[in-house]
Amino acid sequence: MDRETVPPSRAEVEARIQRVGRYSRAVRLGLVIILTAFLLAVGVVLPANLDSPSQAVEAILMPLTFVGLGTILYGIGMHLHLMHLNLVRQLQPERSDD
Repeated sequence: MDRETVPPSRAEVEARIQRVGRYSRAVRLGLVIILTAFLLAVGVVLPANLDSPSQAVEAILMPLTFVGLGTILYGIGMHLHLMHLNLVRQLQPERSDD
């Protein structure tokens, strides 16, 4: 029988679920790192550059861009995480109710 037509075993499905949880934690950790860097920039770099509005905007523009990109990537990562969980759920053998 072809490998593509054989349903995955229960152990394979469980292994996939375990790997998905690890990836989800990595995505969350990445967003936390980006948000921490942003808060450090706001707390340390911004007060030193409050002499003029242009310096303040310039000091905070790049960290703000990274927070935006990090949030987008977090959304993409969570979307992929949920899609994978849905796929794993669909691959699980159905239980017959006798």
